Amino acid sequence: MRYSSVLYAGLLIARVLFSVLPAYIHPDEFFQSSEIAASDILQVAGLRTWEFSPLAPVRSIVPIYMYAGPPMLVLSFLPLTPQTLFYSSRVFMALLSFAVDWCVFRIVGKKRRTMLLLASSYCLAVFHVHTFANAFASVVLAACFWLLAGIEAGERRRLFALGAALALGSFTHIAFPMFAWPLGAASLAMLVSATRSGRLTYCGLASALIRLAAGGILTVLAMVVGDSLYYGSLKWQGFRYPFVSGSLTFTVLNNVAYNSQHDNLAAHGIQPRYLHALVNMPLLFGPLYLLAIARLWAFLRAGSRTSYVSMAAAASVLSGVALLSAAPHQEARFLLPALPGLVISTRRWLPRAPRYFWWAWIAFNVALFAVFSVHQAGVVPVVAHLGESVWPHAQCRAMGADALCSRGASAGVQLNTRAYFVSTYMAPRHLLAQRADAMARVEVVDLVGMEMAQIRDVIAGSIHVNETLVRANPGELVFRQTASAQYERTFVVVPGSVDLERIAPLSANYRLVRVFSYAPHVNFDHMAETLRSPVQSSRLSVYAVCGVPNVNTPLDQ
Repeated sequence: MRYSSVLYAGLLIARVLFSVLPAYIHPDEFFQSSEIAASDILQVAGLRTWEFSPLAPVRSIVPIYMYAGPPMLVLSFLPLTPQTLFYSSRVFMALLSFAVDWCVFRIVGKKRRTMLLLASSYCLAVFHVHTFANAFASVVLAACFWLLAGIEAGERRRLFALGAALALGSFTHIAFPMFAWPLGAASLAMLVSATRSGRLTYCGLASALIRLAAGGILTVLAMVVGDSLYYGSLKWQGFRYPFVSGSLTFTVLNNVAYNSQHDNLAAHGIQPRYLHALVNMPLLFGPLYLLAIARLWAFLRAGSRTSYVSMAAAASVLSGVALLSAAPHQEARFLLPALPGLVISTRRWLPRAPRYFWWAWIAFNVALFAVFSVHQAGVVPVVAHLGESVWPHAQCRAMGADALCSRGASAGVQLNTRAYFVSTYMAPRHLLAQRADAMARVEVVDLVGMEMAQIRDVIAGSIHVNETLVRANPGELVFRQTASAQYERTFVVVPGSVDLERIAPLSANYRLVRVFSYAPHVNFDHMAETLRSPVQSSRLSVYAVCGVPNVNTPLDQ
């Protein structure tokens, strides 16, 4: 007993510690959450993607503020740096993931193996500590299971909360209803069964249904009004009738309309329909998924001897995988809400699981954690370095056509840095921690999808500084003076898996000088190069763009 408790506590602590690793799984973890919350609450420069267009927004802002907003509110009272922005969001998501553990514990009771299996899942230590909408949807679904368990135990006052949670999850991510509808069906089946057995009167049934519907309807109204005010379709008129004017914005309907168009999904990638069932589920849950499949027939044979919660859990997993498989665009993270259902529906067989199951479970989660913990892991440190490499007050002294800049008390000096990112995920702008009106600015440009010839043309036409100055003055910043009190420079961010000769050939009018590097950084799109040269390729570097000697103006002596 004591050993299990210590091990479980250690897994929870490890989850929080692992959350600050700079792994980067998918751009949506930033650009559909913390990028928006930081821009709105902290007024830092950020990129607002097409999903948040006021014309037809497909993302509800209310759930985003719930899981990405609290860290930003705290930071509004603290010094703002790239590190505090990153760490606060990740640690908060790790703490929020504890809600999954708590809800499952309240359902399964003191089943140590079930709780240890849940806490040791790499999905919680990797995906759930990132600001994914799917991770928050998984938390909400776990809360729905806990509410359903209370309703089955006779606590019908939870029906209102269940309706509200089902509505909240539906506005969080479009995949949530595919996992959640069996819980709503189970609650209705419970009420009908209680009425038939005489434990609930018809008036009590009507009251219970009203509670469930009221929770859902009021939450939907709150979400719609909140989104409408945020996106500007609804205007607050002040404290005079009719208080508001304009129209309502239904982000969920916009999302459904967008995803119902095959051409729209094709822009994000089309995958075979079997991918979720045969690849993504094993990738996320490994031996647990195989155990669930092996015990599915035995579970179905149990029939009425199985609790409503267990039946809803199994139906949730089956429904989620089946309905998501009908969509041509399939990503593994869409299946994160399957975790609570898998754990709850298999809890009775875990004590009888053979020893090799547990060894396979440990090896699977260690291996997948190791893989995902280095994926695109250099992007965040590089962005943090760029954000800290310019200062609001600087002193610059001319060195020919260039200038050497250092920290100083001079005001009005404008330092502009343009950073081209090549063959990486999109760089989260809010982690630069720069205000919209800052004099020292970093402009991030993602050269995604460009041919190498186009990339070379872009770099060739950028600002070039003196190579000798860059190499001889590592403690100072080298800029090209473009106007009075205005200085510019260009960086290129390239992973080691890309042949640098393709970006900066000898015939080019520029050279690349490394000024910062981070390892390990692994790009799954370049696995062949990484396997051939793992040390050199597993690195993300920042290069200053320098002119060749006959291009730069000679230094003043």
